[in-house]
Amino acid sequence: MRALYLSDHLELRTDYPVPAPPPGESLVRVRLSGICNTDVELARGYMAFQGVIGHEFVGVVEQSDDPALVGRRVVGEINAA
Repeated sequence: MRALYLSDHLELRTDYPVPAPPPGESLVRVRLSGICNTDVELARGYMAFQGVIGHEFVGVVEQSDDPALVGRRVVGEINAA
């Protein structure tokens, strides 16, 4: 999958592994993602952070324990992502 990954520099990776959702969680295909000011500050070195940025998103549930959720549109809540 593609991911905007921050380590010592910002990099668009196309080889990032697709996560396997644990029981009770779902896999969401992100359709659109926003980069907020916190993400920008992290890229500028605000805090030691390494990982995928862009926690404000909309997407579609692709995999879930609950079949009723598959295909549903979802919005990532800023404080939960």
